[in-house]
Amino acid sequence: MVRYVDSRRREEQILSLIIDSYIKESKPISSGYLCKEYKLSYSPATVRNVMVALEKKGFLSHLYTSSGRVPTEEGFRYYVKLLGKEGLIENYPVTLNLGKLIDYEIDEVLDYTLDALTRLSGYTSLIALAGRNEKLLYKGMRFILEQPEFEDIEALKHIIYALEVNITGLQNLLLNCLQEDIQIFIGEEIGCEDIANCSLIVSGLRRRNVSLALALLGPMRMNYLRATSCLYSVKNQLHSVIDDLI
Repeated sequence: MVRYVDSRRREEQILSLIIDSYIKESKPISSGYLCKEYKLSYSPATVRNVMVALEKKGFLSHLYTSSGRVPTEEGFRYYVKLLGKEGLIENYPVTLNLGKLIDYEIDEVLDYTLDALTRLSGYTSLIALAGRNEKLLYKGMRFILEQPEFEDIEALKHIIYALEVNITGLQNLLLNCLQEDIQIFIGEEIGCEDIANCSLIVSGLRRRNVSLALALLGPMRMNYLRATSCLYSVKNQLHSVIDDLI
């Protein structure tokens, strides 16, 4: 039993390090890289064996043009589970001066919020507004353009289509997430084929007669710690501003 627990913890540690490295480097990660970068006590051979085990479990895939591995959708999901909700929220606290917006109209506040969230997170930000004025707003498309995953023009076209043409599917998904908890959708979990190679982080906000979903869209290789914490912090600060407005 102890040996099984130790083996599982080692696999979880190696998987987390691989994905941390892949988020930063955007290239296949080798056992040699891990041992050198993190000064692991394991030998490269041991790390390779763990990587093979993780690949068999579907958490990693092996590009035959490289000796390294890259995470799969399932690998990213398990990684996010390991991070845990508390860790996701507490690691990157941010402070915004949203109090200066109390004399603004709601549309101006939402526009400022999108700008701030995009700038802080480095990802495309979205707001789905519910009710009579139901609509989908977004900013930061340039951050999608900067990601190596979307250098292929066809992949980029699909994202633009989801945001500009087939907005109903994405908007409905966001409006189904109006509860306060942060939710993370990875790959096919999003339920929108055009952005099935992305991740979407969503959190709802309900204040009196205002209901909206605030979200971040990025590659599956997004920095979940930073993105989730930015979203959580901005949403909480937006609470008080909307209360003052209405």
